[in-house]
Amino acid sequence: MAARPALIKLASVTLTALIAAAVLAPGAVAAPGQASPAGTLQAWGDDLNGQLGNGATGKVDVPVSVLLPADVTVTAVAAGGKHTLALTSAGQVLAWGDNHDGQLGDGLTGDSHVPVQVKLPEGTVVTAIATGAVDCMAVTSAGQVYAWGNNQYGQLGDGSTVTRRTPVRVLLPRGVKAVAVAASYNYSLALTSTGEVYTWGYNGSGQLGNGFLTSSEVPGRVHLPRGVVIREVTSGGYDGLALSAKGQLYAWGDNRYGQLGDGTRKSRVSPVLVKLPKGVKITAIAGGSQHSLALTSAGQVLAWGLGSFGQLGTGSTKNSDVPVAVHLPAKDVISRISAGGGFSLAITSAGQELAWGHNAFGQLGNGTMTSKDVPVLVHLPSGLSVVALAAGPTTRHTLAIVIPST
Repeated sequence: MAARPALIKLASVTLTALIAAAVLAPGAVAAPGQASPAGTLQAWGDDLNGQLGNGATGKVDVPVSVLLPADVTVTAVAAGGKHTLALTSAGQVLAWGDNHDGQLGDGLTGDSHVPVQVKLPEGTVVTAIATGAVDCMAVTSAGQVYAWGNNQYGQLGDGSTVTRRTPVRVLLPRGVKAVAVAASYNYSLALTSTGEVYTWGYNGSGQLGNGFLTSSEVPGRVHLPRGVVIREVTSGGYDGLALSAKGQLYAWGDNRYGQLGDGTRKSRVSPVLVKLPKGVKITAIAGGSQHSLALTSAGQVLAWGLGSFGQLGTGSTKNSDVPVAVHLPAKDVISRISAGGGFSLAITSAGQELAWGHNAFGQLGNGTMTSKDVPVLVHLPSGLSVVALAAGPTTRHTLAIVIPST
């Protein structure tokens, strides 16, 4: 295993304007208009490769503290297949866990059980992060995107299929500026400052949304209807989901379990409308491995797609090809959502965290490894409130940004 340099000590700085540009993508925890206060991290679930960042390995069924460097606070966190990313309040990126494909971005290939600094170009300030199964991305304050890790299908977007141990520039078209990114098993997405969506990587299920099934090593535009402006994007296992400025949901790609929510099981190479209940307004979205979530303006959660682990939260393990209501505890109002590999997460307005679905690795954080088909309370340490959370379609672990309760 290659030796690791000492982690540079970072100062704690509040950059509210930068935080506000991040997006709720698989693994990422902040969305436009949903800036997160800077805080510390709790993690739980699978820890085989040190992805919980607590200096140990194994399975953990209740939250434990991530060993962040002294004086570092975190504004966003992203969960990958067996690794984790965190965006600091100074605009830098930390990574830990599996590093077989260079997904820690430090130039090495040895795993790390504690956070190390990603080697971004000097002077780079990062505003948003996302990570897939074995690759990672970061958006800069200038609207550029950097990527690193596995590149078997061109998911790094640099025009090659060469795996990278340190960040390389994604080849966005001239003049295009990204504000958010999302990633999954083998493809990537970017939301631009003008509300367009670009995709690249593998396209065997139509997850690039460009009307074809041909993979691409460089970004290309998703074929959304003319005039549609997107304000949030997320990726599922092999599908994409986008929320428009008018509150409509568009989905494309794999649909074997109804995860596109259009009432069919037919996969789509171009976006189709999700069949939302009449009168419902959506404020945030999240994509799991083969299911999707949406947060309504009333603080309720809708779910659709695969339900075999109870990840739809309806009290059953049935699939659904249209959105259905999650059975939340009475009077709970939800402020944020995230979805993982067969499980789902939500933050209540009181700063508590709920989880449901697959739990064989303790990823629900309730002190058991039994799957649940309705939401249960995560056992956070007393005196802490959750302000942001992270899972992703490729994950079996969970993270939460926490601050002292007030």
